[in-house]
Amino acid sequence: MTHLATLDVRWYQYNGSTGGRGISDARDVHAQAEHDSNTTERHVDGSLTITYGRTGTTTHYRPATADDRAQIMEENRAKIDGNARLGKGVAEVLRAAGIQMARWMHPGGSGVYVHTAGSQVSVWWWYSTEAERSTSPAPWTGGEDGGVRAQVVAALETAGLNLSSESADPVLRTEDNPQI
Repeated sequence: MTHLATLDVRWYQYNGSTGGRGISDARDVHAQAEHDSNTTERHVDGSLTITYGRTGTTTHYRPATADDRAQIMEENRAKIDGNARLGKGVAEVLRAAGIQMARWMHPGGSGVYVHTAGSQVSVWWWYSTEAERSTSPAPWTGGEDGGVRAQVVAALETAGLNLSSESADPVLRTEDNPQI
């Protein structure tokens, strides 16, 4: 374990896995740097490169000024706001297409759920109760027409929205859909 000298750094900036910039409290970065399973390189400019033993991933942390922190927070707020707009737009498109939308905790409230989080919007089938999940057929991919998932994809594509992923659940990102 490498013990780090106390640095006059309150925040570190780093590049996130989705391309955005992040900000971390120096105490958290130092705790990760000193963890036994991680390998840490200290650089003369005060930056740290940590390779995480559990995942094998490497992150380079650079000291951040108050201006860096403010700019990163502003960039991330804009990303969150854009993602929220995209999620609302996706839900509007699906409702206009007549797709059954989920209603939380209502019997018979199962339907398509639009999940807005992080840097993406995901769409999936959600069962409103455990009883519905265990007794209802799986409408997401079933049937001759490909199920509700196929209807969702068709509605999104008809509206000019671009899917970012062809996974089991459609995923959309703001950078692929600047029109919203």
